[in-house]
This record gives sequence, structure tokens and C-alpha cells, in this order.
Amino acid sequence: MKVLLLKDVKELGKEGAIVEVSDGHARNFLFPQNMAVPATAESMKKKEEKEKALSKKEQREMSVSSDLAASLEGFELIMQEKVNDSGVLYAAISPKAICSALKKSGFKVEEESVKIGQPIKEVGDHMIHIQLPYGFEAELRIIIEEK
Repeated sequence: MKVLLLKDVKELGKEGAIVEVSDGHARNFLFPQNMAVPATAESMKKKEEKEKALSKKEQREMSVSSDLAASLEGFELIMQEKVNDSGVLYAAISPKAICSALKKSGFKVEEESVKIGQPIKEVGDHMIHIQLPYGFEAELRIIIEEK
């Protein structure tokens, strides 16, 4: 019996693959576990529609990442923070704080995307690297000012 795998099945194949299995294995294991469906014309059509929808979604996400990288490239973010008498920040600037400031500026960036290397503890200009999904990258300048 030919079945369309709905999930990755060890020793049979990956999700979306069409494999030949015994009738008993399909009826007694794969179908009850919702791991496969019979490979009919209808199930094949659903698979193709699902793949097209995923492809469109991926294209949209890639476009959003590309636009975000283009708008972030060279952007200057000004942050005002409290400093002590010697000009050192009371609290280091974290990726979370940078994401929050970017969100206020209209950019949606995940905390994991912000790469700062060393924690920022001084007033002044700092270059920050942003790694976005699908390999897009941007560098922006953060200006830390005294509050």
C-alpha cells in the first residue's frame, strides 16, 4: 500500500514522502498514530497546496527580513541612560534594551538577532550587528547619551 507520510517516521522517510508499506503496518500503526494517510489523488492535492502555502509564507517572511535589513542599515539609535560621576553606565546595555528601543522606533527585531559582543557600559557611539532570518544582516549605530 502506498502512503503519504504526515510526520517523519524512522526508517520509512521524512514528512511528505510517498512510501510503500504493508497493509497491516499502515492500518495498525501509521493510520492510528496519524503518521500517514493513503496516497490518493486528494491527499496529493492537499500536500501540493500545503507546500505552495508554505512557499508563499516563506517568500513573504524573506521580503520582510530584506526590507527590515535595508531600513536598519546605517540607522542611528539614540538611547539616554543614567551614568555615574565617572561617566560609566549604572547598568550595561543588553540586547533586550536595544530591542525595546528599536521597537519604540518602529522596528521589530528579536533579542536573539542583536549581536553586541561585549556589554556596552560607556557613553558614546557603538556599532551593533543585527542578524536577521534568511541570512540578512544590518549594522546600526547606537549613541548612548547621559540622562
